[in-house]
Amino acid sequence: QTFRGHTVNGKSFPDNRFSAVFFQPFYAGQTFGLGQVNPLTAMKLSDLVSKRSGIARLDENDAAGVYKAIMDPDLSLAFVAAAIRQSIDDYRQIAGMDISGNPGITATLYNLGNTLQRAQALASKNSGGGRAWPEENYYGWLVNDKLPELRKLF
Repeated sequence: QTFRGHTVNGKSFPDNRFSAVFFQPFYAGQTFGLGQVNPLTAMKLSDLVSKRSGIARLDENDAAGVYKAIMDPDLSLAFVAAAIRQSIDDYRQIAGMDISGNPGITATLYNLGNTLQRAQALASKNSGGGRAWPEENYYGWLVNDKLPELRKLF
């Protein structure tokens, strides 16, 4: 909102998506690494990851460091976990629902993204007294369907 299509400190910024302007445009909107994390998501989760894992906070001026964090499995898994944690927190705080016990729902939300908006939409839908619940997509259904097999891996 501050930069898109505006001039800030004498520098003009195009009216384009954050990823296209601040990260390599060729990769804008792309996801990378084991967890298929995009640079913007990594930046949004950087404080949480740093607080919980001790991994250094990402620097928006160091694109190579951002890409390393999402490409290196030893680092990127912390961002995957943070994204899932954020989904659980968004639904608890905004929609008043505890989704932490349903891996299919958390997998769906990880797959789809935009959990803040999805939690807000569900809260709005339920504000009239109804009680709709988030639904799994094919990915979440598969996780729940295969849960007994997945649990054996732990």
